[in-house]
Amino acid sequence: MKTICKKIYNLLEGTNGIIFIIYALFITLTQVYIHTVDDGAFWIGALIWLVICLLGCPFILRLVRNASFNEDKNCKFTIHNNVWRVVFFIVPLLVFLFHYFLYYPGCFSNDSLTQYEQCMQGVYNDWHPVFHTLFAFKLPLFITRGWIGSIVLFQMILFSAVIGYSLCAIKQYTNTGYALLTMLFILINPETSSMALFPWKDVSFAIGAMLMVTYGLKVYFTKGDWLKRPLNVICFVLTAVATTLFRHNALLFTVPLVFAVLLFASKKRALVIATACILLIGAVKMPLYAVLKVESPDSRQIETLGLPMTVIGAAVTVDAENVDEDILEFAYKVAPKEVWQSTYYYGSYNEVKWDQRTNNDVIEEYGAAKVLNMAARCFKDCPKASFTGLIKLTEVVYTVSDDYHLYITPYSSLSQYSEVSESKAELQRFDKQLSADFNKLFPHLFMYVGMMHIILLVSVLAKCKLNKWADWKKIFFVLPVFLYNFGTTLLLTGSGDSCRFFFYTFMLTPILLVFLYKNQKDGSSQQI
Repeated sequence: MKTICKKIYNLLEGTNGIIFIIYALFITLTQVYIHTVDDGAFWIGALIWLVICLLGCPFILRLVRNASFNEDKNCKFTIHNNVWRVVFFIVPLLVFLFHYFLYYPGCFSNDSLTQYEQCMQGVYNDWHPVFHTLFAFKLPLFITRGWIGSIVLFQMILFSAVIGYSLCAIKQYTNTGYALLTMLFILINPETSSMALFPWKDVSFAIGAMLMVTYGLKVYFTKGDWLKRPLNVICFVLTAVATTLFRHNALLFTVPLVFAVLLFASKKRALVIATACILLIGAVKMPLYAVLKVESPDSRQIETLGLPMTVIGAAVTVDAENVDEDILEFAYKVAPKEVWQSTYYYGSYNEVKWDQRTNNDVIEEYGAAKVLNMAARCFKDCPKASFTGLIKLTEVVYTVSDDYHLYITPYSSLSQYSEVSESKAELQRFDKQLSADFNKLFPHLFMYVGMMHIILLVSVLAKCKLNKWADWKKIFFVLPVFLYNFGTTLLLTGSGDSCRFFFYTFMLTPILLVFLYKNQKDGSSQQI
């Protein structure tokens, strides 16, 4: 019996294969669950997908296992390679500048306009991270004496520089072909240029995250020698601090990534880096914000209770007859019944949240514990509606089905600053149509964060042994993406505009693959 079990275990590719099978079943069965009407159909679908996953997942891992990068013989930067440095910076910049010309002075959502007004008035509120407001808005406005066009232009130049730096690192540790393929992957993705037009904290976070991972690449392949230069340590610390301050939830990404880097530093240097990061963040959050008289936002419980409110909304909207009276009373205190019926849709509390008839203060009054308790009772009394609400909210980070699309449409709410000639309007129409066509042709490469997760997970499971510490040192560089994405989706109030929260994943995936597919001689074979 033990021999048979061991053979089956090996046939399934061991623990790695079982993990992949479980994940594949998870992302498929969630879709089967919300698209089947009765339990019988669900279990039939579940059985079919179980067989497919048992057969397919181990095969995929075996197929990927032997893949690796061919490294250029000359990895050192010569004069010839300095030309590539220029190319890797100029090409992305030209692509961005073309879109900057089309949508001058950039695309400003209500959030961006609020941050711009804060800079003009000198009154700051930390609802939108003030450090991002200072860095992405105040700094370029100060340098250019108030030119509004400098905000997006500054972001595009910085974005191009970081892309160029990352491509140079990829070329250094793999080959020119993969660096060019990465550049193509980033630039032909319509969402890259669209995102670059918006001075959002999400773009600054993506830039910082990309630079941090590139520094991690250098740390890993030099086995920590890169950290021996004081200038490199300063750059890493400043980038980690800035990236952390760009988003309120950025710690989900930056803390585990800093941990991955510190594994390659001496104890003394690791202590210096960790202490410097903590002190700098504290200096910004306390003395600097105090000098600027930064206003603290009102209670943010609603920003962290999106998931339970989405579940409660699904229950009271779809299956109200099975919901307890006290839960209905709570829901109708938050918003009248007609608001839930007319504005709520599966997977998003946002529409209810922003309705003028909604009183979100009720949620603050009840508190997180009571709201979570009511959501748990909804799962018990209205399982179908509740689980469907949960899945529709969180599926952005794992689904690869045609029911979900990530798409940011360029627009300009500052059209008074830009003269739109007929020729420019025609180019805008062409650009939007081209973007739509690309997204239709390659939706899983450009629009599904879940596909990037599958690529990373398959690569980790195919290339790493989970009982080797040396392999875990690679895995730790990939984990921050999963921790941040899955952690953030649990805080969402709606998935409608979540493309911007997770778009950085498309930027980081090609870099993270270098950790996994570039062979490195490492004497460490310590078992864990």
